[in-house]
Amino acid sequence: MTSVWKRLQRVGKKASKFQFIASYQELVLECTKKWQPDKLRVVWTRRNRRMCSKLHSWQPGIKNPYRGTVVWPVPENIDISVTLFKEPNTDEFEDKEWTFVLEGENKGHRKVLASADINLKRFASPTPTQTDLTLKLKPLSVKVVEAELKLSLSCVFIREGKATDEDMQSLASLMSVKPTDIGNMDDFNESDEEEDRKSVTATVVPHTLTRPNRPAPPPPDTRTSTGATFPASAPTTLQQRPQEVQIA
Repeated sequence: MTSVWKRLQRVGKKASKFQFIASYQELVLECTKKWQPDKLRVVWTRRNRRMCSKLHSWQPGIKNPYRGTVVWPVPENIDISVTLFKEPNTDEFEDKEWTFVLEGENKGHRKVLASADINLKRFASPTPTQTDLTLKLKPLSVKVVEAELKLSLSCVFIREGKATDEDMQSLASLMSVKPTDIGNMDDFNESDEEEDRKSVTATVVPHTLTRPNRPAPPPPDTRTSTGATFPASAPTTLQQRPQEVQIA
C-alpha cells in the first residue's frame, strides 16, 4: 500500500535521474582517552541502501594521540544512482537526503560513531559538476569527541521522464516498502535441492523393495520332491548330503 500511495502522490510530476560520485579524501576523528578505533569505514546510506568504503586504519597524531586521521593517497570513489522529483510548474527538486555514516569495526563488530546528512537536490545539475565538501559529522557515540570528513561530490545528469515511469522509480523508495519481500536466491536454491533429494529418495527406495506381478514363493513345508523331505528349519550342510543319497 505504501508503494501505491507514493505513486499516486507522484502522478503528474517530473523525474530526473542523476549519478552522484563521492570521492573520499581525508577523515579526522578525535576520541576520548579511554578508547581508540581500530578500523574505520564510511557508509553512504539511505533507508536500506548502503554504499560502503573499504576498511582503513586510523593513525593517531603526534601532538594529540587521541586525534587521528585516515588519508586516502588516491581518492576512493563511491557512486550512486538517485531519482529526484519536482512539480511540472517549478524548477526546484523535492528534498532527498542521504547520510554519511562513520563506522568503526573491531574483530568483526561494527559500531556507529558519527554521521552527517546532505540534501542531494542542492548538488543536482543538468551539466556535470564537482563540489568540494568538508562535513562536520555529529558524534553518535560517547567515545567520539569530533569527526570530520573531506570529500568531493560529483553529479552527472542521466535522463528525464515521468515520475510514474518504471525506469524512473527511486530504488531506495522501492527497497524501503517491504524489504522482507526480497529474499536471497541462494536460500531458495538450497531448499529446492533438499526437496529434490527427498523426492528422489522417496521414489527410488520403494521400487527396490517391491516386485510387482511376481507371486510369493510357497512356504518350505509344502514343497514336494522324489526324495526325503526335511523340516524347513533344518540347515543343509556338506555333512548331511551323503545321508540324503543313502535314504533315496
